[in-house]
Amino acid sequence: MKKFLTIIFIAGLFVTVSAQGVTDTVQVEKPKMRKNELKVALLSLASGTSKLTYERWVRDYQSIEITAGVIGWGFDKLKDSDPRGTAWRLAYKFIFRNKHNADNQLCGFYIKPELCYSSYRYNHETDGRLKVDRVALMGVLGYDWVLNWFVFDIYGGFGLACGNSNKSNYHHGFIGLNADSPTAFTAGFRVGVAF
Repeated sequence: MKKFLTIIFIAGLFVTVSAQGVTDTVQVEKPKMRKNELKVALLSLASGTSKLTYERWVRDYQSIEITAGVIGWGFDKLKDSDPRGTAWRLAYKFIFRNKHNADNQLCGFYIKPELCYSSYRYNHETDGRLKVDRVALMGVLGYDWVLNWFVFDIYGGFGLACGNSNKSNYHHGFIGLNADSPTAFTAGFRVGVAF
């Protein structure tokens, strides 16, 4: 019986040492660090603009974001105004990650200064075809969720705007209170992919 227990003890010790050696040599693969995002603003389609956003990680807790939009690709909220032009946004994000999303550089609560520019022409019922150029500088707060490759970004903010007025009282690059509004607002959500 002693021989049998000694053999089992030695075999168990051998298996334990062998298993430890195997686990030491096995490389545990970390999740891939995603440093880029490509997002679409779905609500902008309802306002007559298609917007595509690219975000790139710059360094820890910071990223840069550029948005290009085509005014006139979407649903014309002001029937028959036929807006045509472009909308641009440039932002620098400061990201506040927590322990739950520490592995993802772009995920978390953020604050960003954002520069917006829109230039377009539209039909006015009495004055014909008019041109609008508007600029806004806004402070924006938001949260960016990244689940594997899927991205959901929700945001809102406000700031100052200037430029010539839109007599139909609708700004395609951001939300204004009236035709000559010095105040600009933004809000919405974007969905996309992280890579």
